[in-house]
Amino acid sequence: MDMMEMTDMSYMINRMERTNETKRKKSDQLKILESLNSRTHLAHAQQQYMINLQKGFEGEALFDKLIQNYLGTDRECLQDRLITYNGSTAQIDALILIGNTLNLYEVKNYEGEHQQLSGHFRRLKGQEFICPSIQLNRTEKVLRQILSQWTETFEVHSYVIFVNPAFTLYDAKISDPFILPTQIRKHFEKLKKNQTQSSKECIRLINKLQSESRSGEKYRGTPQNYAYEDLRKGLICSNCHSFNLKLTQRQAICRDCGEQRKNDRLLLSHIDELTLLFPETKLTTALVYDWIDGKLIKRRIGRLLHSLS
Repeated sequence: MDMMEMTDMSYMINRMERTNETKRKKSDQLKILESLNSRTHLAHAQQQYMINLQKGFEGEALFDKLIQNYLGTDRECLQDRLITYNGSTAQIDALILIGNTLNLYEVKNYEGEHQQLSGHFRRLKGQEFICPSIQLNRTEKVLRQILSQWTETFEVHSYVIFVNPAFTLYDAKISDPFILPTQIRKHFEKLKKNQTQSSKECIRLINKLQSESRSGEKYRGTPQNYAYEDLRKGLICSNCHSFNLKLTQRQAICRDCGEQRKNDRLLLSHIDELTLLFPETKLTTALVYDWIDGKLIKRRIGRLLHSLS
């Protein structure tokens, strides 16, 4: 295999790795909070934090759908990555390579009417918070510092994109790096029009950023303390987290939302949940049986655990 073939193979491997990451997954932190919210009482602050994480995840999933609809799958993209330079760490929601230009996005799923003040946003109900362009500027600064070590030939365009159609912003300036809901279509149609083949140098850059960054998952904190004996046991709907399930011989049906799931698949999700909540605990048939409150027979549990070992 010559050097060109090796380079092409390396590109394909990195492309496949990024493609496998295209569909965003809930962070472990969000999954833990949702589990605890179903099985115990979350403090109000933790509930609000969970809701914010849920809205953030929903916004990023909506953004991904926009990218898919307008740009298809044949594009270079990094999602939910942490970059670090000289001790400064920043999180990239999305970085899309179009031609030889890097498009950096801070994705927001805000809802309702907001006003932009000096360095702040204010909900019309009165709550103020830091303007998202400040976080965007920080991320762009770290990204440019990293790029300056490798190359000087890339343009970086940075945006805060508001994906929720129910969002309204007053007092925004034309010079602000904002993509409002009514501007999304025009923005991505323009990108699509400029969607030319990226140079090998650009592709190498994306591969390098992929390999030298890390998942944003590790950047997130830990929820409140909890103990096994304090958590409610039983089977939970994977969609709405309700305990109100109807079990048949083959599947579980949620009486609240109608979600249907094969029993083995549902059981596997509860094993994953138990492992996530208590990673140091050894899984046994008896433990899993207790965790699901005996809703499925031990023989099924043992068989599934054996297949995972």
